Amino acid sequence: MRKNEKRSGFLTRLFRKDYNFYAGLAAHAAKVSEGLCVLALWAKTGDPALDQRIRDIEHEADQIQLRIEDELGDVFSTPIDREDIHHLANIVDQIMNYAKNTVREVEIFNLTMDDEMVLLTTLLEEGTCAIKSAVCCLESRSPEIVKDIETAVKTERVVEKMYRQGLKHLFELDDIKEILKRREVYRHLSNTADRIHDAASLLSMIHVKYE
Repeated sequence: MRKNEKRSGFLTRLFRKDYNFYAGLAAHAAKVSEGLCVLALWAKTGDPALDQRIRDIEHEADQIQLRIEDELGDVFSTPIDREDIHHLANIVDQIMNYAKNTVREVEIFNLTMDDEMVLLTTLLEEGTCAIKSAVCCLESRSPEIVKDIETAVKTERVVEKMYRQGLKHLFELDDIKEILKRREVYRHLSNTADRIHDAASLLSMIHVKYE
């Protein structure tokens, strides 16, 4: 291959426009939202078939994130700062990671989800759905993103309140082993809410930066 052909191929790849980062981020957020929906259903039903589905979704979300990261390294320009794209994909992926770890902890400790845990997963599903909706507003600059961000932040606050109530009831038990095991599950659920809040904060910053 001639030198000028190599240069032409490099420039073509560098400046190509065939990857839509907004669509990639939206697909990633939608996949994670699907995962939290399955988590909430699993918490309610205890259906063991949903365990594997959550793991599969986590893997599928990882693949979408990897594609986004690969594309970031291949293109010269991005519609928003590449650091913001990287950070947003990473935070949203952490939501799914904590969801998977919740299932893993419940299985390892051979627990059943209590009422507070079930409610927490439902709230996390709602918060992640709001994040998905907000991410989908990035490309169009829709003002609806503000409402979605507010919903996500509000959900995180409610989760933290329920988390503290759940711990209060938990420490009323006499079985110290049961307390420690369930506390780990509560911690994963709380961490999931924290990542939802982080994603909402970043989306708010991106919205202000590019509106």
